[in-house]
Amino acid sequence: MKNRILKNIVVLTFIGIYCSSCSSDFLDTKPLSFTTVENFYQTADDAESALIGCYSALNAQSVQGVWRGNFNSSMTFMLSAGTDELVTRDGLTAIGYAPFGNLAVTSQTPTIEEHFFTMFVGINRCNYLLDAIEDTEMGEQRKAEIIGEAHFLRGLYYMYLAQMYGGVPVYTTGEHDENALREPLDVVYAQIISDFETAYSNLPNRADIQGRANRWSAAGFLAKVYTYLASCKTNGVGTDLGFDLNSFDWVDADDFYTRARDITNGIIAQSGYELIDNYDYLFRETTNQFQMEESLFSSVSSSSSIIGNYHVWVQWMVPPGNTTTMGGGYGWFRPTGEMFYRYNALDIRRAHNLSNSFSSSSATETIEGETYYVPDPADGVTAGFYSVAKYRYVDPSSKPIDISQSMGNYPLLRYADILLLNAEALYMTGDEAGARERLTEVRTRSVSDVSQVDILDDAYYKADFLEELLDERSREFAFESQRRIDLIRFGKFYDAIMGLDENGGRWNVAVPIMQANLEPYKIWFPIPLTEIELSPIEQNPGY
Repeated sequence: MKNRILKNIVVLTFIGIYCSSCSSDFLDTKPLSFTTVENFYQTADDAESALIGCYSALNAQSVQGVWRGNFNSSMTFMLSAGTDELVTRDGLTAIGYAPFGNLAVTSQTPTIEEHFFTMFVGINRCNYLLDAIEDTEMGEQRKAEIIGEAHFLRGLYYMYLAQMYGGVPVYTTGEHDENALREPLDVVYAQIISDFETAYSNLPNRADIQGRANRWSAAGFLAKVYTYLASCKTNGVGTDLGFDLNSFDWVDADDFYTRARDITNGIIAQSGYELIDNYDYLFRETTNQFQMEESLFSSVSSSSSIIGNYHVWVQWMVPPGNTTTMGGGYGWFRPTGEMFYRYNALDIRRAHNLSNSFSSSSATETIEGETYYVPDPADGVTAGFYSVAKYRYVDPSSKPIDISQSMGNYPLLRYADILLLNAEALYMTGDEAGARERLTEVRTRSVSDVSQVDILDDAYYKADFLEELLDERSREFAFESQRRIDLIRFGKFYDAIMGLDENGGRWNVAVPIMQANLEPYKIWFPIPLTEIELSPIEQNPGY
């Protein structure tokens, strides 16, 4: 990628990055700048600051003054919209947003360029740190942990790139070859697996600072990688495209499912993570302390009012757009009717994840001492005016920062995911009974009375266990950047979109647009046109 990820992007220029304060147990943010790469990475403090820069690409607000929002905002709709969960609100034309919910993304969509660029910024920061860390004067134990964290983050960035674009150039040093070509998926995933394995070997069971990766973060993402690869191979993902670069022919599905089963068994038995009692507390802006009990890894938001790394939820939250008075959003992306009816009425996740709008008479509720407005409930009656209610801002009058900037963390890997990945691996290695027990375990907190879980099990039962599992993953992880990848890896992306009913809800009016734009090759996003023009790399088919 010719001159795309330059040395001065890594540490020379103004970047808003995570900084761990000596008085805090949580990651925080403040701007840092340095003069030259050569006189950096000399002390333990240098290494810690560089590591913070590696983390910051997860939800960076800007790089070089240009908006680049990974889990800050863009990846939330890149991986949730344009599925059977979330569509673009009719009438929205914002070029950086609307195409994702309409399946109209092209190689010139700005968000694609920004995302691709920022992911490689994160990779390059990790590489520069790993190049220099051995010669940095600091304690050996902490040095090993920093090496583990840098490998973890590099593996994570490459994992998302590979799942979204397929094969990409692989760099393991800070000096990038401007003529490097895309590597096939077997090479990319060999690097991802190696990085997560190194992280697992180097990291402690828990980090000293909340939000940092630990041993179980690495193990959990290894399990996600193995189930992803095994399911793609099992379901023949991409075989009709004839594009060898993104082929899964090399995958040993039985072996990878066995590995995933063993890893998730270990996490369940040894990690100490658990399902928290209140599902809703995973997604409130001010309940991060509860989320940490279940989340093996999160994109951490700033708690400072200075320029930092925040999460921005207003593009798709509960409308109307009265962000300054009630903590609502713009509703640019809306749930499908199929999403609403995927839930049984007894399932409390429906009320947490879906709503109608705020109204002038909306009540408030107090959660851990903070005030939140309560949207009108989604009832399936009001013409299907569904809204995303999963993520909630506090009463704007109590916020120390701009309402659009959330203090809430965004969970990337939860213990519930470990249980459902374990269910998948158990089923695929011959233990359907054990797999179904895992589904029940996840559903148990989804009812107000534990005796009702049998009703959910009966209501959600499908003879095809994998279809039931896919539905359960949607119910549990709605709008958590999981659905697009899940549909693709199970070979259901095309059928799920074509099966949507344009009369299924108010916002299903966008369905015919999605269906008209749907093509088999859209299981991959395009390589940005700017990269094609600057580098000798190959475009994905169809774009």
